[in-house]
Amino acid sequence: MILNSTPFAGFLLLVLILISRVIHLRKQGIQLSSVAGRKNKLIIPVFALIFLFWLYEIVKPVFHISVNILPAALTQKLFDSQILIITGSILILASLILWTITLIHFKTSLRFGLDNTNNGKLVTSGIFSVSRNPFFLSLDAYFLGTAMVFFNLFFMVFTILALVGIHFFILKEEHFLAENYGEEYKEYQQKTRRYL
Repeated sequence: MILNSTPFAGFLLLVLILISRVIHLRKQGIQLSSVAGRKNKLIIPVFALIFLFWLYEIVKPVFHISVNILPAALTQKLFDSQILIITGSILILASLILWTITLIHFKTSLRFGLDNTNNGKLVTSGIFSVSRNPFFLSLDAYFLGTAMVFFNLFFMVFTILALVGIHFFILKEEHFLAENYGEEYKEYQQKTRRYL
């Protein structure tokens, strides 16, 4: 079924949209990465391996790959529901729209990593007046949509871990923003919800 390709297509579009935005901002001379974060830039091997499994699982239906790496108990659908697949695909589409709007509304303040020497301007307008974390909300929607399309144990566990990880990163980022933007961020925090 074509909707089983939605997670892979969505992933490609998320990456392409982000890369095009990064290229656009770099052409304007904006430093996007954290200088401080480069010292401790270690990708945890376990996470990298799990992500590769996840990537393989979303690629399989697109290229009709029948080779299973993970045990069948993890990748077998818990139940097959067209409504769930369609809902998941709609959620992935919504995540792409939110992702794009968020990257546009960041303007020149998009940054990767928490670095108080490279803050950018605090963005509180546009989509950021509805949610303090639309970037992460779009990732949450994408992972939830993907889990709904495939609806198996592997994707459900991966999604739960991703959502929890994203939430803890948001908490860390909120602490950083409160320290670096002070009252401006605290006022924004009171006016705008963390998610929706």
